[in-house]
Formats: sequence, C-alpha cells, structure tokens
Amino acid sequence: MAKLFPVACIIMASGHSARFGSNKLLQELHGQPLIQYILNTTQDLFAQRVVVTRYAKIAKLCQEQGIPYLLHDKPYLNDTIRLGMAYCAAPELLGYAFCTSDQPFLRWQSVNSLCESFVKTPYAIQRLAYGQSPGNPMIFPADLAKELATLPQDMGGGILAKKYPERVRLVQVQDKYELFDIDTVRDLRQCLNLGATQYSR
Repeated sequence: MAKLFPVACIIMASGHSARFGSNKLLQELHGQPLIQYILNTTQDLFAQRVVVTRYAKIAKLCQEQGIPYLLHDKPYLNDTIRLGMAYCAAPELLGYAFCTSDQPFLRWQSVNSLCESFVKTPYAIQRLAYGQSPGNPMIFPADLAKELATLPQDMGGGILAKKYPERVRLVQVQDKYELFDIDTVRDLRQCLNLGATQYSR
C-alpha cells in the first residue's frame, strides 16, 4: 500500500440539503449513493479519515465499509469541522483536509496532487482550483487548528483563506467539472447527463 499522507481527512456529510428538498447524499447517481463518490475518492491517501454526519443511514453506509464516522446532532457547519478535528487530533498530523460530499466528478488523482503539494509546502493553505476559480477540497496547516476549531457559528474554513490570502496555494484540476457540486435536483440531472462514471478512479 502507498505511503499515507500525514493529513487528517474530514468528510463533511451533515448538510441539511435545503435546496435539494431531501438528503441529496443518499440520492442514487449511476448506481451508487452520491456520498459514495467522495468515499472512493479519498481512500488510501490520508493517515486519518472520518465522515462526520447527522444521518444514521450515512453512518450505516460507512460502518458497512469499515470507514470511521461520527454521528452527531449538532446544527452548524462549524460543529462538523470542530467534531471532525477532535476525532482526528494527533501530534504527527501536518494538516487537516476538508471534503464536501457532493462532488461526484472529483478525481482521486486530483486529491492526491493536493496532498503532494501540501507536504511540499505544509505552511500553506492548499485548495483545488480550475484556473483562478477555487473550490474544494481544502487542506489547512496544523498551526491553524485552533482557529478552525473556533470558527464562528455556521462558518467554514473559507473565511481563513480570506483572512490569510498570502498563504493560499491553488492546485489545478484537469476538468472544471471536478469542482462541480450538487445543490439541487437540477444539478443531479445535469450529472446524469454528463456521466459521472467516466470520472471514477
């Protein structure tokens, strides 16, 4: 097995899917639930990995695959970040990667490139991008752990990227659709038309 990067991966699967109308992460896309794509894309890369969710069905899916998870009832995005970091806290970690669960076109190779870039410059905030358009995932250095763990209510790490723009490094993806995320039923239909299976590992 390849050497794992000294980074904790926190898969954020606690969203309310308000614009979708139901739990989008359990919607089927090309024969598997949407969340399965990020589970596949982040495997065999990170020293630690955890799925943070408030949904029992997602917890069960992770349990069946032997993927660590945290099932919680907290309401906000910053809760998901804080809980995931607390689960993964270890002195040998150089940083924390945060992945959303609604990017079916994201390639394993792109996440690998993001990790490679980070270990070369572990003081930088690394994020995937297409040209000058930034997206997710993002990796934050360990020295920002305290700020990440105390983010304002319902805010994510993006505010730290804005606070420290000089520390941000963009790692390019090959295709703009890698950064495409599903927010609505219309987005899901677009993914069906594009054919997410061609982007699998």
